[in-house]
Amino acid sequence: MTFENPVPAAAGPLLSVVMPTRNRPDLLERALGSLVEATRPVAEHVEVTVSDGSTDDASGQVVQRLLAGWPGGLRYVWNRPALGLPGNMNRATGLATGAWILQLHDDDHLRPEAGRVVLDTIRRTPPSERVLLFGVEIVDIDGAVQRTQSFRHERYLEPGAALRRVLRNSSFVRLPAAVVQRAAFEEEGWFDATLGPACDTDMWVRLFSRYGVRCVPHTTCAYTVHEAATTTGMWNPDTIQACRKIFDRAAARGVVPERSVRRWEADFFHQFILGGAYRRLRLRQRAAAHEVLRLFDLPEVRNLGASPRWLPVRAAFVAATAGARRRV
Repeated sequence: MTFENPVPAAAGPLLSVVMPTRNRPDLLERALGSLVEATRPVAEHVEVTVSDGSTDDASGQVVQRLLAGWPGGLRYVWNRPALGLPGNMNRATGLATGAWILQLHDDDHLRPEAGRVVLDTIRRTPPSERVLLFGVEIVDIDGAVQRTQSFRHERYLEPGAALRRVLRNSSFVRLPAAVVQRAAFEEEGWFDATLGPACDTDMWVRLFSRYGVRCVPHTTCAYTVHEAATTTGMWNPDTIQACRKIFDRAAARGVVPERSVRRWEADFFHQFILGGAYRRLRLRQRAAAHEVLRLFDLPEVRNLGASPRWLPVRAAFVAATAGARRRV
């Protein structure tokens, strides 16, 4: 099933909000509701595309009910057979016709002023720049803010500096906060489905190393951390291998010396693994946190050496999970 409400070619949208979704109509309704509220004053400039991998038409009905007659244009497709996460992300992005693209997953949402802020920033961005990064609230499933990830001042990071930020910090980019020129995706390619949940990190490495990034001190969206998130199960050896491949690709680009890339790699993996353990500890799942920490024992991680900045946290988490074992 597909349906659309395209805008005339001469009045193509400035921004496309692209939404991959699968079997979560209630969350999709919240996300779409936030989009409608955030972009209502500028709706004629905002296209919406939805790639649906659900097993029934409940999500499609939500889209039709909330976005019927959307002035900026609407494209919806119900994929049969269903696509995996990277494929769904690529399908939603490929449907877009806007000059810029913001990807909003069904479990995340936009803040009320996001539409105006994003479009104003796009209009004043120099033509040579292709990637914008806004602030983001980290929230739980009920919308309670856990912390805010934002910038104090606006500045453009050249490719080398941008690459340093994303390779040292596994959480530097949260998908709802990134806005990218569609031409950049077309030039650099879509999300690499072979990397699974790590495909977004690979995308930011590719885009940042080519175009850099403009960091904008406005918080426009919320990223939801919850047990049903597609990223919940990503702390495993397969993701470690995918991330190692991403670092090898980053080194091969030659934007920064390889020795720098390898030094940042230790920081990245420490933060990534500790972040997964923290999620489990917050839920009082000590045994599950212990299993995540065992990723440090993988030879490919152990051979990277220690990360001095993260050693105190690692020591604290090891102590917190001492004696915990997952029941078989």
